[in-house]
Amino acid sequence: MLSTYVFIHLIGVLVLFMALGGTFIHVINGGTKQTNVWAKPLAALHGAGLLVILVFGLLGLVSLGIKPSDFNMWVFVKLLIWLFMGAALVLPYKVKGSAKALMFVVPLLGAVAAYIGLFYMMRM
Repeated sequence: MLSTYVFIHLIGVLVLFMALGGTFIHVINGGTKQTNVWAKPLAALHGAGLLVILVFGLLGLVSLGIKPSDFNMWVFVKLLIWLFMGAALVLPYKVKGSAKALMFVVPLLGAVAAYIGLFYMMRM
């Protein structure tokens, strides 16, 4: 059952990164939220990806027998990364020039989240 949760969790990650990448490229090419005809669909994909990541990540923890009262620091670090990924969709529109930096920061944070998850899974 855990492998199903992990698989769906990773689909959420792919959808999230697709939505963020599309937004970042649009802003880097000089676009604004008003000129982005895909702004609403990308926001919907972004939100759906975040929801899938959260729900199936927590379901994976529960399937491992980890109760919310037993969450370690690594769970909270991953939740902080999740919160940043949630804010990352609006940052390029609000902070001028941030899209180029986010093109590097977001994958690095994704790699950190993946490393934390894999490291924990290998310890079990």
